[in-house]
Parts: sequence; C-alpha cells; structure tokens
Amino acid sequence: MATTATRLIFASCLFLAAVVQARPLSPLIVNPNNHHSYLLLNAATWKDSEAEAVALGGHLATIRNRSEEDWIFKTFGGYGGNQHLLWIGLSDTAKKFHFSWSSGESVSYADWAPGEPNNVGNAEDFVAIYYPNHDQRNKWNDWNDRVSDPIGLPMNGVVEIIPSETTNAGSVTNIANNLVAVEINPTLIINNDSGSIKLQWPISATNYLLEATTNLSQPFTMFGYSETTNTDLGIYSVIITNPAPQMFFRLLKP
Repeated sequence: MATTATRLIFASCLFLAAVVQARPLSPLIVNPNNHHSYLLLNAATWKDSEAEAVALGGHLATIRNRSEEDWIFKTFGGYGGNQHLLWIGLSDTAKKFHFSWSSGESVSYADWAPGEPNNVGNAEDFVAIYYPNHDQRNKWNDWNDRVSDPIGLPMNGVVEIIPSETTNAGSVTNIANNLVAVEINPTLIINNDSGSIKLQWPISATNYLLEATTNLSQPFTMFGYSETTNTDLGIYSVIITNPAPQMFFRLLKP
C-alpha cells in the first residue's frame, strides 16, 4: 500500500507531465513576399507561444493583408499532414474587443469568422486561425488560453521574425541609435485628417512598398492598406483610419 508521501510525489509528477511548453515544430521558412521568417510551434497556450516567440527574436505573427494571411494558412494550417489551429499575435487582454498585435503594429486588417469575436464566457482574449478542414477555414476566432480546441485539434503558434535590416528607398543614417530623420525619395506626403492619416506618393513609384513602424528603434514593416489612384493628379493615396498614437512611414523599393 502506497504511503501518503508516495501518493503526493506521484500526483506532483502527473502535474508536471501535464505542463506543455512551446517549442519549434518546423524550421524557419521565409515568406518570399515580405522576406520575413516564420516557424510553427508545437501545441501550447497563446501566452506560452508568445513567450517562446519573443525568446526566438520575434512575436506571434502579425497579419497585415490577405496575402500574408493566405501564405501563413497554406504554409502551416496543414503542416506535417496534420490539422492545426494557428495562434497569431492578436489579443484583447487590455480592453475587451479592442484587439492589438503583440508586435505593437497598428491593426489595419482582420478576417473574422461570422459572428466573431464573441468572447464566450467573457474569457476569450486570444485569436487563432481555423484549420483547413473547418467550414470557416482560414477565418479568425477568439479563444481562451488553451492548448487544443474542443475536438482535440492542437493550437499551434506561428512565430514571425522580421529581419533587422532592410533597404530603404531613400537614405537613412543611424535611425536605430540616433533617431535621425529619413530622407524619402520618391516624395511621400503625410497628412493628419480628422484622426486619420492620409499618405500620397507619385504613380511613378508604382513598384515601391509602403511600410511603417511605431518606434524608430524597431524595424519598418508592411501593413494592410488599400490604394486609390488619381491618374489626373498622378498620385496614389492611402487613408489609415485607425492609426497608432505615433507612426513613421517610408517607401521601400523591393
């Protein structure tokens, strides 16, 4: 017959065995469209997955547009021949239904499943993409902090690591260290209009990409936006309706 001490030790071992830590499941894979590196973590909670992403030099993935979403889903949704729900870096832990990216980037794109987010049980703070065989595949849902969904499919974090150096369309001098202003060529015009930001640049720069950051000590990255074209004036225009309190922009030649 086991003693009380033996039973307590056995119970402690069972508890430790149940703790799941996030670890890389895939190698780094580069998205050829934005040149960011991604990898898939094993099944773990959103919080543990984000902590591992930070330890690896990134965050859970920020999704800025449809192209990035589709690439992440196709690359990792069925990774290894298995179905995965994909944790991304979106959460509303600070204020309900005010979602923000763990990377600090402005939220300018979303792809919620119908009726989502709904915060069932007042406890769904974290966002994952549905798996390929779900009838809402590639759509987003809010979840509580969990390791698997109700039918037992794993919740796997997608880590995004952004290269520390990119090539600017103009010239940059010691931005990270001294916060020196960026000289942008071609001209990028930025206006603040009733709480929105309006950006314009010449049609002649049709092959340039617009990037932003909220902190000049952090890399510039792509984000979701829609262009309008005025051929008479020869300009592209973009309006950002939900800007961060501070944003810096640049045009990047691929």
